[in-house]
Amino acid sequence: MPKRIGTGLIYAFSLFASLFFVPNLFIFIAFILALAAVLELHHMSEKTPILIILCLSLYFGSCFFFRNNENFALSLILVFFSFFTFLLLILFSRNQQTLKFTLPLVTSISLFYISIGMSFLIFIAQNQKYEGSIMLGFVFLIQWSNDSFSYLIGKWIGKKIVFPAISPKKTLEGYIGGLICTLLFALFIGYVVDLDYFQVMTLAFLICISGNTGDLIESKIKRLLDKKDSSQLLPGHGGFFDRIDSIILSVPISYLFLYLIY
Repeated sequence: MPKRIGTGLIYAFSLFASLFFVPNLFIFIAFILALAAVLELHHMSEKTPILIILCLSLYFGSCFFFRNNENFALSLILVFFSFFTFLLLILFSRNQQTLKFTLPLVTSISLFYISIGMSFLIFIAQNQKYEGSIMLGFVFLIQWSNDSFSYLIGKWIGKKIVFPAISPKKTLEGYIGGLICTLLFALFIGYVVDLDYFQVMTLAFLICISGNTGDLIESKIKRLLDKKDSSQLLPGHGGFFDRIDSIILSVPISYLFLYLIY
């Protein structure tokens, strides 16, 4: 637990400090997080990642160049959710045990799921229609609070395992308790910073549901690859893919929601 807390605090401080005070550094950190997760996926599947490093660099460079172009971002939303649907079908199909993580599949997950998902950190943070850094900070706080509440409540009173074959430590009590506590926390944030309660609660609900789904997808990938953690680089958390699995899905959904209300 001390290692988990210490690593989490360093991670959170790095993101918030760069987000609010050094925006270009934050963009670089987003790229590094995505790259680290992609390299971990390649390592777990025993695939060579040389080409993907170049592709990822060029992609994030283009995201930085088009960071205020809504049409570009919305096109990526379409690509992301199209591939997300495909990924769900192949990961949870009946013949999933025969699924082979070939280089084309690993590359596709790296580019169309991890990389595009993480690039929306840039599109929210740099958005000029609203206070992007504040909104992204809210997304982070809600996602982390949901993860923490779910973990603590699950450890405290969790009994009913929701997905025993995929994530044996995740309980129904943890999911529901984490959602309720996080929504109350979001309501408190909305009161403090004077945000619309309905919008705050709706966004928080979407973040919780999508974050849990993203965590489930990464757990499924690890089970199919017979891995417990994506790596051991982050004490108490596993690897970078383990750390960002929730926000890969919740950030694009948050961007789409903010686009619709603003």
